[in-house]
Amino acid sequence: MIHSESLQRARSSSTRVVNKAQFVGEVTDLFVSEATSGPRPQSFLVEQSANWTLPTHFHLEHQFQVFIAGSGSLGKTPIHPLTVHYASPHSGYGPLISEADGISYFTLRAMSDTGAWYLPEAREHLKTRIKKQQLHAEPAELITADSLMNWPAPSQETLLELDAGGLAAWLLRLPPNTKTSAPEAQALGGGRFYVVSKGSALISEALMPAWSTAYVSPDETVAIESGPEGLEVLVLQFPAAALTEPG
Repeated sequence: MIHSESLQRARSSSTRVVNKAQFVGEVTDLFVSEATSGPRPQSFLVEQSANWTLPTHFHLEHQFQVFIAGSGSLGKTPIHPLTVHYASPHSGYGPLISEADGISYFTLRAMSDTGAWYLPEAREHLKTRIKKQQLHAEPAELITADSLMNWPAPSQETLLELDAGGLAAWLLRLPPNTKTSAPEAQALGGGRFYVVSKGSALISEALMPAWSTAYVSPDETVAIESGPEGLEVLVLQFPAAALTEPG
């Protein structure tokens, strides 16, 4: 399975939800797979309003978040552009606090989830005897989109080291019109999300401009090709358990 969508197209065709319960901001769905078997990937953008606190909560599925604009904090961790957060099922995180410029972030799951369980109200539903994991990562440095035009060669930065369960994350940067292989170990995980942060990509013949996301299941192998502006893309690999553990 390869499923992709751009934020630009999603904004024109998907429903944007404003002022949801316990949330102030806007949500734009990029895609939710309706598969009846295998992965059911889910991708959406959250634009949290300025000076708002999203309470501590948990989800029933493995989840990546990629922060793309604004500023704030997640618990005690400051948030910057391209900060990556991973949370395993039933791992409470937050509060997520936006500052004066608000905060925007993609939420990405290999298996779709229906909503958040807020704490402490939902504590009775929180499974306490399963392993919980949270990780944060961010690039060593941020670059401008213009700098990709003169990027010397494809580069790969490890954001989360591959662990025994298959969890990992990388940041790739490519000069214009360049092909490269995806990071190895695809088959060890529970699928990957590709998030284009600068430039554009061609992944399995799908053109992905900036702020596109694509899910690639573990049985698929893809090559990555940059467009004429070069490419910066996050590669976020779920643990294998993301496809096998029920919420």
